[in-house]
Amino acid sequence: MMRNFLSALLLLTWGGAHAEPHVVGYERFHLRAPSAQGGAILFSELGCANCHGGSQVIIPRKGPSLENLSSRVSHDWVVRFLQDPEASRQGSTMPHMAHDLVEQEIDAIVSYLATLGNGLKFKKARHANAERGSALYHEKGCVACHAPTRDFRGPQGSGLKLSPALAVPLPDLGQKTTLTALEHFLADPSKFRPDSRMPRIPLEKQEAIDLAAHLLDYQSSDPRQAPDLIPWPKIDHEKVARGRSLVTKMNCASCHDLPEIKGSKLRPLALSSSFENGDCISKNPVKGAPHYRLTKTQRASLALYLKGNKTVPPATLKGHLSFAAMNCYACHSRDGRGGPVPEVDSFFIGNKSLGDSGRVPPPLTGIGHKLRYDWLVGVLEGRKDRRVRPYLKTQMPAYPAHAETLAKWLAELDSNPRAQPITLNPKHTEMGRKLLGNQGGVNCITCHSWGDQQSLGIPALNISSLDQRIQPSWFRSYLLDPSGYRPGTLMPSFWPKGQSSILDVLGGDTEHQIAAIWGFIKEGKGSPQGFPNQRNSRFELVPQKTPIIQRAFFEETGTKAILVGFPGEIHIAYDGMKSQLSQVWRGQFFDAYGTWFSRFAPFEKPLSSEVYPVNNAGLEASRFRGYTIGPHGNPTFLSSRTNQNIQDSYWIENEKLIRMVKWDQGISPQVAHPAGLRLETITGERSIKYIYSWK
Repeated sequence: MMRNFLSALLLLTWGGAHAEPHVVGYERFHLRAPSAQGGAILFSELGCANCHGGSQVIIPRKGPSLENLSSRVSHDWVVRFLQDPEASRQGSTMPHMAHDLVEQEIDAIVSYLATLGNGLKFKKARHANAERGSALYHEKGCVACHAPTRDFRGPQGSGLKLSPALAVPLPDLGQKTTLTALEHFLADPSKFRPDSRMPRIPLEKQEAIDLAAHLLDYQSSDPRQAPDLIPWPKIDHEKVARGRSLVTKMNCASCHDLPEIKGSKLRPLALSSSFENGDCISKNPVKGAPHYRLTKTQRASLALYLKGNKTVPPATLKGHLSFAAMNCYACHSRDGRGGPVPEVDSFFIGNKSLGDSGRVPPPLTGIGHKLRYDWLVGVLEGRKDRRVRPYLKTQMPAYPAHAETLAKWLAELDSNPRAQPITLNPKHTEMGRKLLGNQGGVNCITCHSWGDQQSLGIPALNISSLDQRIQPSWFRSYLLDPSGYRPGTLMPSFWPKGQSSILDVLGGDTEHQIAAIWGFIKEGKGSPQGFPNQRNSRFELVPQKTPIIQRAFFEETGTKAILVGFPGEIHIAYDGMKSQLSQVWRGQFFDAYGTWFSRFAPFEKPLSSEVYPVNNAGLEASRFRGYTIGPHGNPTFLSSRTNQNIQDSYWIENEKLIRMVKWDQGISPQVAHPAGLRLETITGERSIKYIYSWK
């Protein structure tokens, strides 16, 4: 198989030849029409600000390190790149610096570059597996920024449909570098790319060589057989001196760190009559100036930014320019903007039982208010003990050189002095234990782990040390409205509209209850109430005073089953996938042993044989929006269809199952009913009450 086959596929995936510089944050959000915001992103990411000042992006865009270039990059590739950056790397943001240089001058510059650094000697690995590297590439988050390989066929999909505007193109890596050099680059890109536009993804040593083998389509299992870099020509000191003079004159040190050469800050760039016919952003190359092959829209966006004296309204942006420039939006949403694009959304994988929260990185909305400063620094540094979502395959990249800068910026950006604090009362701490548990509490341990004790249901975040990473005022606001922070979250609201659903704890006072929960997390001893005694062999859930809600894999309902056991031995299974009632049964509720303790949770079934199935075939599909808990612990399931929001509530009354369906507009939604039960219907204004009773 040809060594360069995969690189060619990646280039094909990205699209045809593109002469214009490619900045994903600009292409995704500002491509359609010229804008000052788009111009601000280009001004940073094309390096304009390095010479002229005025960047609106928190981490300045810099060129890659040129040290030890002769140990890791092909001499011929460097020459071709200087001759025409876009031809060697489609969409390159490197301007055409050498457009008015002759071949001998380019040769002199490359001779100077050969002297930088003390040389690198790479130790070759003993084994490589390109197939495993392909799996890593398509699971760890690489495809969030770079295109999935065109020939990849996995459960997630392929790279066939990705728009070229949404992918950071790769050069022909086989022409540029070697297997071992690429391995060392992938292990820590920050050594070579100090601006963190290529951040460090946590990789084990073996993972780095496997990933490099995939990117180079290296099919042998022995990296020691891989070709070495062809040695660069011997140093000619006369050429080196000439090259150093040219590099100084061309002001390369404004973008690249060069020993003993300082970059010169040029005049502030403002819109002038020479904008179209002079300077580095003109249509035609100007002698002695860098040249960018800009599109009409790119040039117009830069013009708008410069007309505004290089300012954009900061109050309306909330960091958008930096998030777009650094492509944080590839994985994260913020304030309703960004997140994985549909073409690569399926490549974000994790624990299916947690829904999108179990596979897609969390939103960055208010992240500087959400996380404690010291915790946020640790996350950005890439510390292993800061990884709290082990179920996510996509890895959070590290920005070690800029961690404190980014953390301070985010804290200032999201500062919320109006946020209501939590006031602790030591007398209420034990009530926090009760509220966190499932014995008269809000059932946190059903989904969340506590210390080394696994959750009773789905494996959501461990909450025993929340106080070490979360700010209390954010915690309070989140509990009051989880779906407001993360639409579609599986986390229900136990205090809808600020009203508690647990009235017999602390007088039903919402603020006291939330403070008690936080107090137990921060200062409590032991575990919340309800973790089972594992010496028992049976874990039957028996609803007593209030309903029990339990998620499970359930026969005839599926993997998104939500079971509700009511006092009085009447129970239901709700299908969270279809947003419909699935089963009703009478008698014993549910044995949770398999759900709680089996590594591969089995499909369970009711503990009773008196089951009344619901046939939902043919009903219009609805999108599940979560559920809320009423004052007496009764659930209301939320869903939506085209232009319609639906509430589906259940409770027991006089030994009958009551179902109340409400909708906000349009005709009444279609529902199906349990076979074999007597049905009575009471119609109201945009509501229907269904009463199920036994004959």
